[in-house]
Amino acid sequence: MRHILFPLFLFCFNLVSAQDAKKVAISNTGSTVEVYCFPGRFDVYDMEDESTVYANDCEKDGVMYGIYYVKLKKPIPNLNAAQDTVITYLDFLKLDYGVVKSKGYDKGHKLNKDENTKGVFDSWVDIDNNKWKVRAWTNGKFICIMHMHSSKEMPDKQVDVFLNGVRFPGMK
Repeated sequence: MRHILFPLFLFCFNLVSAQDAKKVAISNTGSTVEVYCFPGRFDVYDMEDESTVYANDCEKDGVMYGIYYVKLKKPIPNLNAAQDTVITYLDFLKLDYGVVKSKGYDKGHKLNKDENTKGVFDSWVDIDNNKWKVRAWTNGKFICIMHMHSSKEMPDKQVDVFLNGVRFPGMK
């Protein structure tokens, strides 16, 4: 009997954990993200090139979750060039967040197996010794940088759900 109930318990526990994430719209962009804490209203501002940035972060259980979303004024149809632009944004954020150590960019990922996307992954350590997990995604029209950081170990399931949780307009 115990052998039957234990797998059922594990299944229910994983189901509850997966349900902690909520889908949230990124303002009126048509994009959504899966979040574990509600970031509230996104800060919105325009950049020099007239692209629009939507940014916010929130904290839950000692983990900071951050979203940095860019609606590009001029789309970049070449995904390799768009990926290079993503890396430029990541380099800026590393300076802004006080990152002192980086694993190095892991490029060429696909968001939800979508061939019209490119992703860049990295792991960072900041000046306060917080460990960061970062994934940045683009489809050439939008860039979304999702990051988590904490001084403690971050749960793998939450890392994957959150960092892979952006959906650009029209994506499933």
